Amino acid sequence: MLKRIFYFYVLFLFFAFIPLLAQNKIDLNKATLEELKKVPGIGEVIAKNIIEYREKEGPFKNIEDLKKIKGIGEKKLELLRNYLTVGDTVGTSNPSDTLPFNETYPKERQIYYYKDEKGILHYTQFPETVPEKYRKTLRPLR
Repeated sequence: MLKRIFYFYVLFLFFAFIPLLAQNKIDLNKATLEELKKVPGIGEVIAKNIIEYREKEGPFKNIEDLKKIKGIGEKKLELLRNYLTVGDTVGTSNPSDTLPFNETYPKERQIYYYKDEKGILHYTQFPETVPEKYRKTLRPLR
């Protein structure tokens, strides 16, 4: 019985602290040169290579992209998985996150709505297809 309680306790601690461990990982798409140099297995040269790759190729899509960097092979990648992560490439810095809904789409994809004679709302992305008698009620969706 004590053995089961012990195993339960260990599992509880393990799952309780996994999110804390993940929070301490450094996001490759946001890391500075100084932050990368502090990671075990990455020195000045590899840190510069990571930053140069990111500036040239754009954000990392997954951790496997590190293999494209000179000085990082399969073994080093396995070590770096413990310290690095690739955050969401569409983060809160995306300007569309702060724009009103109808400004995030180009005009071609704008959604419109109109009411028919029964008061039923209809939605469309193609205002030119709306019957002429309903065009006066046509409005962009906000």
